[in-house]
Amino acid sequence: MARRATVIKQERETNPGLVLVLDGGSSLTGSWVANKSEGQVMVDAMNAMGYDAMALGRMDLSIGLDKLLERQKEAKFAFLSANLVSRADDKPLFKAYTTFERNGVKVGIIGLSEPEALQAPGVNDKAKLADAAQVVKRYVDELRPQVDLLILLSHQGIDKDKELVQVVPGIDLVIGGNTRKLMREPEQVG
Repeated sequence: MARRATVIKQERETNPGLVLVLDGGSSLTGSWVANKSEGQVMVDAMNAMGYDAMALGRMDLSIGLDKLLERQKEAKFAFLSANLVSRADDKPLFKAYTTFERNGVKVGIIGLSEPEALQAPGVNDKAKLADAAQVVKRYVDELRPQVDLLILLSHQGIDKDKELVQVVPGIDLVIGGNTRKLMREPEQVG
C-alpha cells in the first residue's frame, strides 16, 4: 500500500487535476488484515489515497453482500457493477456507473463484475448477473452524449472485455482486472 500511495501522490504532483485512481476489483480482501477487517482496512486505505471508483469482483463479494454494502457506505469512492442485479427487481445492487469532471473533461465510468462473482457465499441467493453487453450498451447510450471520455471498469477479464468492446461501440477505454496479466502497452480493439 505504501508504494501504491507514493506512486499516486507522485502522479498527482506531476499531473495536477488529471489523475484518475481506479481499481479493477477483488481488492478488498486477500491479506490477513483485510480479511480480518472484512475489507474495512482496504476501504480506509483507498479513501486515504483518493480513489475515484472500483469495479466489484468475486473476492470483494466474499465478505457477503451486507458487509459489502456497509463498506460502500464508508467509501469515498464509487463501488460499481452494472451487471450485478437484484433477483427481486433486476435493479443494480450497486451503482452501475459514475460521472465526474476533471480539468474540464467529463468522464463516465461503467463497472462490470465477472460471472464468478455469484460464487461468493450468499450472493447467488440475492443477486444474478445481467447480460454484460446489454447493460453496457444501455449505459453507453445514456452516458455517451453527456461525457467526453467513457471508461469501462471491468472485472471480467481481458478476453471478455475485448469481445464486449467489439459489440458495444462508444467505449473509449477499458481498465480491467481479473486476468492478472501486466500490460506494458495498451491494446487497441477495433
